[in-house]
Amino acid sequence: MENKTSKYFKYAVGEIVLVVIGILIALQINTWQQHKKDKALEQRYLKNLVLELKKDSVALRNNALQLERQANTKNPLLDMLSEGKETDSLKLFFNLQWRPIYTYTPLKSTYEEMTNSSHLNIIQSDEVRSAIVKMYNSYEDLEKDEDFLLDYFKNLVNELSKKVTSIYDPSIEDILALSKDKYIMNSIRLNGAYSRLNNYNEKLDECSQLLQQIKNYQNSLR
Repeated sequence: MENKTSKYFKYAVGEIVLVVIGILIALQINTWQQHKKDKALEQRYLKNLVLELKKDSVALRNNALQLERQANTKNPLLDMLSEGKETDSLKLFFNLQWRPIYTYTPLKSTYEEMTNSSHLNIIQSDEVRSAIVKMYNSYEDLEKDEDFLLDYFKNLVNELSKKVTSIYDPSIEDILALSKDKYIMNSIRLNGAYSRLNNYNEKLDECSQLLQQIKNYQNSLR
């Protein structure tokens, strides 16, 4: 009986060991498969982020160029008005100050998909993940600043429309007459062109840096 009990005990232990080994192998296979899925998902997210950031970069640069032209013609226009000069550039420079340059809304579908599905940690690099979060938080700051500056700009346009028959096709006489209006002159000085230009240039630099960072990370995964 003792011999049989010993054999049964050894057999039972062997069965348990086999079961444990089987479970560990199954867990390892599941872990490997999940890791493979996560890597594929990470690659998809990175690819889509690059596509969207490239489009953002083009649009941010376009707005920055328009704002740069607006900002660079502000002081020459104020000088013309102060001196009462009727030049060929007067009407053009004036129109540039009041031309609407609409806010660019960055593409966020991939980032929102990642955050809504709690997949930010799919990006294995802490540095890249932090840079992505910082970029999209920065986009939110841009939108808030734009809302404030554009509301201010709309108020200036409304005030100017009371002084000029046609704000986008004024006569030279109407423009020169504005030099006596301190509110309008100060409004041109404070129309937000430089602030908006700085904001867009900053976001453009951040966007370009993040793009390069993601590309470097993609190359390291190959």
